[in-house]
Amino acid sequence: MDKKYLVLPVVLVVAAAVMAAVQLWPSELKDLRAQNLCLGMLTEQTAGGLDDRKGGELMVDEYEPEGSKGDPVFSTICFVGRKTSESTTYRGQYTLDVQATNLLNAPAQGATRLAGGRSGWVGPRQSEVQLPAACPKEMRTDASYVTVVLKVAPGVVAAQNWNDNALTKASRTIILEAVDNLAKQYDCEA
Repeated sequence: MDKKYLVLPVVLVVAAAVMAAVQLWPSELKDLRAQNLCLGMLTEQTAGGLDDRKGGELMVDEYEPEGSKGDPVFSTICFVGRKTSESTTYRGQYTLDVQATNLLNAPAQGATRLAGGRSGWVGPRQSEVQLPAACPKEMRTDASYVTVVLKVAPGVVAAQNWNDNALTKASRTIILEAVDNLAKQYDCEA
């Protein structure tokens, strides 16, 4: 048998072995997504930080539209809510999503800009914080910014008696953990 006919099968076997190793090799992205909620952005303890004070089990739904292509982090909206014990009713507490964008939104009314080398703002009803500058490249997007957006449900705002300080503090904790964990997943921490 001619040895030149053995080259292609050997190359294919080696390529398959490399692909299997890459898929099975542990990584921050895989580890955090397996351990945490909302595509690895939040721990369960932090996820329950915004609450309408009506009790119930913490529920997280990672909704990704059918036919989405590319990294699911850009097409998935994370809905965090509470399930009432009497029924299967789900009460939304907040949403969290990640957007690749070239333009930054102006801060919402009552929002506070972040300091300490972070870009973005935190408000009682909505917050937007950008990942570090190296993240868009690591996340394989052509956009200038990657922004995590947190939107608080009206029931939570009312339950906090419209206390903007309490809402902003809880929102800050949630969104900064989301940003930090995403940066770890993509190895683009500041």
